[in-house]
Amino acid sequence: MDDRTLRILMRNLRTRAYTSVFSGTVLALVFAALWVCTQSVELWVPSSEVKDGVEAPVTVRLPGNYFRITMLRNEVHYLATASSTCPNVFPRGTKFSAGTECSKVLHAFEAARRPIRPTRLLGSFALFLVVGLLLSAYMRRAVMGRARWFRCQVAVFVILTVMAMGSKVILLFTGLPAQILPVAMVPLLATYFLGRRLSFCVAFAAAIVASSLVNFDVGLFLIYLMTGVASVVVLGSRRRTRVLVKAGAMAAWVAVVSTLVITLVFSGTLDIYDDMTEHVDPRYSIWLAALFSGIGSGLAAMLFAPIIGLMVDEVSRGRLLDLQDLDHPLLTRLRENAPSTWEHSRAMANLAEAATHAIGGNALLIRVGAYYHDVGKSLRPEYFIENQGGGENPHDKLSPHDSARAIFQHVVEGTNMLRDEVVPEDVIEFAYSHHGTGLLEFFWHKNLADGNSQNLTEDDFSYHGHRPTTRETGILMVVDAIEAAARTVDHPEKSAFESLVQRIVFSKLAQGQLDETSLTVADLRIVSNNIVDTLVGMYHARIKYPWQTESTGLTANSTPQEGSPVVVDGVDTGMQDTGTGGSSQHPVIDPLSQTGNGTPVPTEPTPEPVREPSPEPVREPTPEPVREPTPEPPIPEPVREPSPEPSQTTFTGPAPTAQRNTEPGVPSPKPDEKKN
Repeated sequence: MDDRTLRILMRNLRTRAYTSVFSGTVLALVFAALWVCTQSVELWVPSSEVKDGVEAPVTVRLPGNYFRITMLRNEVHYLATASSTCPNVFPRGTKFSAGTECSKVLHAFEAARRPIRPTRLLGSFALFLVVGLLLSAYMRRAVMGRARWFRCQVAVFVILTVMAMGSKVILLFTGLPAQILPVAMVPLLATYFLGRRLSFCVAFAAAIVASSLVNFDVGLFLIYLMTGVASVVVLGSRRRTRVLVKAGAMAAWVAVVSTLVITLVFSGTLDIYDDMTEHVDPRYSIWLAALFSGIGSGLAAMLFAPIIGLMVDEVSRGRLLDLQDLDHPLLTRLRENAPSTWEHSRAMANLAEAATHAIGGNALLIRVGAYYHDVGKSLRPEYFIENQGGGENPHDKLSPHDSARAIFQHVVEGTNMLRDEVVPEDVIEFAYSHHGTGLLEFFWHKNLADGNSQNLTEDDFSYHGHRPTTRETGILMVVDAIEAAARTVDHPEKSAFESLVQRIVFSKLAQGQLDETSLTVADLRIVSNNIVDTLVGMYHARIKYPWQTESTGLTANSTPQEGSPVVVDGVDTGMQDTGTGGSSQHPVIDPLSQTGNGTPVPTEPTPEPVREPSPEPVREPTPEPVREPTPEPPIPEPVREPSPEPSQTTFTGPAPTAQRNTEPGVPSPKPDEKKN
């Protein structure tokens, strides 16, 4: 495969479309039109107009504290004072008698809205278009991760439209207060699937769209905004959809407090008792409506989460658990053809999962991604050093440039293998992005050492793939380099691992490999510290088992006697100590395999006799029997044979003097010496 073909294949590995300026503008235009239609849908239907003596076909909501009727030259004018007799909400089914003040207010309000004025529609469309353009431009930023995908932007606009349509149905066909609208559902879902960076912008857009349905009420706009932001702040881990309900419940109390504050600011008075007593029906209490808005937002978010997950191409937890099965054909092939690569992938999975969990990411996704990111190596495992096992290296017969191409191909081949097995795209992304656009430094420097006769550049030795775009793929890139380099550390200590991790992380940052991820500096600090701690745990020290230290028949503090047999677990190995003063002169014999002369060692079927041998036959006998006197007569083999006379002599000296001469092997004093 030539360079040009390989580069084209690597650049086309990513199938997800990113939002361009043109596509973002089209999205904003389409959904701005939908929002305008949703805002004024009742004005397009003539039968929805309120008439005297007929039940109101839809609920009519007047702007609060804004309308009052006065008669001047038979014209109806609006003043900035509230009507004292007419409510702001006329529920569906209400009848109005002709000539009453409420009837005049309603007819004046309808006359101001109908027929639809093009200028008003144009103003609303322009406002929604600006909101859509700003939202799309914000989501196209490089640090937004998967929010840059076109399908994700479509999903966000769809959520906004669904919320607007559902809220419009509630406002038209019920008399519930406007505080009950589930506006917080939009930022909850956007944050759950696309990250916290998007939360405030989406909450702002949702508040504008929702407040447009109630005559752009400023107080309601602020309540919707604060409720949406609060729901995102309290949103916890995203591993379970039930966290959406918990976040909605917490946001409900923020909605109640927001309603309290906004009422005080715009009305100047507050009487919760009056509200609860006059509106005996809880359906008309603004406090209960605010409370249920947060809870309803959480429930609605949990209800729509599976649908939005399909729209943004989010792999489900159940699918990830299926892929985690080690009996998957791709994993089986990798384990059999490239066992060392498989062990590398498993070690990566442990490191990456712990690091991702520490920053609240999708730990299960990155574990599965670590398993599958190098499946392409199973086709030609001999081209990778970890699988050569000290055998022949095919790169010795290739030029550095050809070796680099052989390495590059495992990315293309692995991606194609995963797509053939219909693996989700979230997992496939790990395969074509874990090297990013990095340089194969070894072969580049080898090419320079050989003289670079072909005048190649670093670009010829660099991956032409794609950089990571999510936190999970960015972490896996860092972990891939760290796990491989950690195996080369001579002294696996914490300081050595810290230096290694910092060097690799700074290198990836300097190369710009993490620019398109949403990893913050704080995230990288947490990830780095967690990786160091995990490496220290993986390469922890252990003491030797007794059978390891006693494999030569010696304890850790004993000295072998020259000519003594070497015993392993009570079995004579047929070897003798040479008297060199240390066990290093003897080969370490595994008691589970065979003795020194090749004779199998009979062992028990359980490992306990092997790891915990009985100390009596192996260790040096205790010295007490040698030192203490025995009740029998002294053995007649001392250094000097005692004379028979002293044995019959009675000593008159003190008892301690007689006791000192009673030890075995110590000669008794001669009579002449005693007289002197």
